[in-house]
Amino acid sequence: MEKLKLLAYTDEKYSVQHEEKLTMQMNPNSMKFGKGIVYRENKELGATSGTNTFERYKPETLSFDFEIDCTGIVEGTVKSDRVYSKVQTLENTLYTYNSEGHRPSYVMILYGELLFKGQLKSMNVDYTLFNAHGIPLRVKVSLEFNGFRGSEEEKKKYSKLSPDMSRLIVLKEGETLAALCHKIYGDSLLVRDVARFNNLNGFRNILPGTELLFPPLKK
Repeated sequence: MEKLKLLAYTDEKYSVQHEEKLTMQMNPNSMKFGKGIVYRENKELGATSGTNTFERYKPETLSFDFEIDCTGIVEGTVKSDRVYSKVQTLENTLYTYNSEGHRPSYVMILYGELLFKGQLKSMNVDYTLFNAHGIPLRVKVSLEFNGFRGSEEEKKKYSKLSPDMSRLIVLKEGETLAALCHKIYGDSLLVRDVARFNNLNGFRNILPGTELLFPPLKK
């Protein structure tokens, strides 16, 4: 039977693997996925209801529980296997600060047809069985991940062609904020709104390479 695998990477493009591939001893019995959408409410003063404008997608989530068993009853285990060391390996892969990436690792989860890219949100460990010497023999691990894709992959998945969607754009040499507003919204006069949204002191003389978020705006 194919086992669930966890791979850790130092970069957001998932090109530099940080740890060896970690294969689960036992597959989870179930997996929980979550998706969400953020809407910006446009409501007039004194009104009890208004219109909602799409703003962005929330990161997808994935959570599941699984067991690590070192009692000797699980096929493939050996006498030298220890619960503590297996939990530590899992923690090093998912949770520990990665000095090369200067942050905890990016994680890729592989299981059958599932391929999930993300970052660890939480890890809970519940020791459920001990021997007479107080050494743990079995543990239940609960993991929750927030989905994460690099900026290039995100652009491919969610096209930002509509003015009703937020867009993150890096200002190029020769470009102006007014020209980008005209291109995105069809109205260069929205330049002050975009500048204010990005906490800029003005809309002129913005340095090339500056990241600008263009939110949904009405003309």
